[in-house]
Amino acid sequence: MKIIDNKQIWKGFFTYLHGYEIIDTYVRVAFQMDLTFDGNSFTGTSTDSESENIFTEPIMVKGFIENDIISFVINYPYHYYKDEDGNIKLDKNAQHPTIEYFGYYEKSEKKYSGTWEMIIFEEKISKDEYIEEVANGEFEIYRDK
Repeated sequence: MKIIDNKQIWKGFFTYLHGYEIIDTYVRVAFQMDLTFDGNSFTGTSTDSESENIFTEPIMVKGFIENDIISFVINYPYHYYKDEDGNIKLDKNAQHPTIEYFGYYEKSEKKYSGTWEMIIFEEKISKDEYIEEVANGEFEIYRDK
């Protein structure tokens, strides 16, 4: 995909598993990215329907588009999570894990689709070995303006 305009708005959604039981379902969250492109690379901010009213600082985005691949990371200003009752809790003293997105362009649909993941827990068990707990889901995104 060739980049023409430097400032662009992209919209889409991401999903994540709600709970840890087999019968749990994926939650779908709408999000938007306001991006500034420099060649194939971009930076900007993101908002999503789940956290849009809880942060006073911007959610930062950085990534690139090359050929039919999109890759970007999202960094929330501080840690947030949902408690067992589904209420959003904040911890301004902790850093939220970086969320890594990777996807491919679907020409017929004119959108990118892919997966995201973040490491929510990591423990070193030897010099070169770690145990990780990873959260992941899917996403779709397309250029709006």
